[in-house]
Amino acid sequence: MRRLHSMGVITLIETLARTSRGQLRQLASTAVIVAAVVVAITARLSAHDPGLSALDVRIGTRDIVAVLSLAGGDIRRIGNNEALSTLAQSSIELTLDGRRLTPTATSVWYDESGGLHTRLTYARPPGVRLMVRSAIPGRLTPGHRELLSVESGDRLSRLERMLDVDSDDTAFDLSVVESGSPFVRFLRVGVEHILSGYDHLLFLAGVLVVLRRWRDVVQTVTAFTIAHSITLALATTGLLVISGRIVEPLIAASIVYVGVENLMRTAPVSRWKLTFAFGLVHGLGFASVLRDLGVGAGAHGGIALPLAAFNMGVEAGQIAVASCIVPLFWWLSARSTSRVRLAGAWSLLVIAAGTYWFVERVSLTIGF
Repeated sequence: MRRLHSMGVITLIETLARTSRGQLRQLASTAVIVAAVVVAITARLSAHDPGLSALDVRIGTRDIVAVLSLAGGDIRRIGNNEALSTLAQSSIELTLDGRRLTPTATSVWYDESGGLHTRLTYARPPGVRLMVRSAIPGRLTPGHRELLSVESGDRLSRLERMLDVDSDDTAFDLSVVESGSPFVRFLRVGVEHILSGYDHLLFLAGVLVVLRRWRDVVQTVTAFTIAHSITLALATTGLLVISGRIVEPLIAASIVYVGVENLMRTAPVSRWKLTFAFGLVHGLGFASVLRDLGVGAGAHGGIALPLAAFNMGVEAGQIAVASCIVPLFWWLSARSTSRVRLAGAWSLLVIAAGTYWFVERVSLTIGF
């Protein structure tokens, strides 16, 4: 059965790719239009999106702080700030070793994008088993979900769960949340970020699909590594600060550019210059993760260790992915009647995904 499934996937890719280079150039232009139409339809459907909220719980030495974040659409269904504060206090329940905690302070504020946040502060008694329950998914629109994050006070360790109406609570061992080597923690964060950073991985895969020699692969990955390491360090130290509202659409645009260039290239040569240029942009995207963790803002007393560990984690994940997809691309090319066809089919998918992300991120930036 697995063999039949594999053959089906290969046949699909070869069918998509069975076209001439001239036709590919025409498809390259239409792919962007088709993707944009899909995004427009998706945007209209998103008016009925069930919604996603966030609940961030930070464990301090003397207190526990829970921050509930809601988007504009959910805010309109709730009412004023007082109603939100009441909703948060009645919906968020923290229990430590079986003892329910009562908030000692509450505050409400808006962010620059119109989102509303409620902070609940609890005194922390002795205990190790923290139970977090949120009734928010059941009190908003059907299908609403909530991302729960529990992290240590120094933001070096973070655990996440997704809550919904059928699964609205979870338990954490605080000894696990608050323990561990800082180097290992940031190394893990780097690996997790690149493995879940589908836009970064798709950019890399779009570059690698046309390469045919390991020397070119190593050269390209190394250029990407050096480039994003430069801007990662500059942005983390505060020497180069560019808003994510600019960086994120540029990352998506880089994906579209690589896909289009794949269709226009006449020969699969090394692309380290292109990868280096766009790697500088992707490094700014990586830096946002470290800034969110407080690195560079005095939260850790230094940036060398977390910066090095995070970068090593990113590279470890990146090399692992490249080591898997490059042999796969070569194997699929060997089975195809034309290597160009495989690269063309993959590039169309890259263009479509990049265009979707670009339109989505620009829409979020302008508040569409």
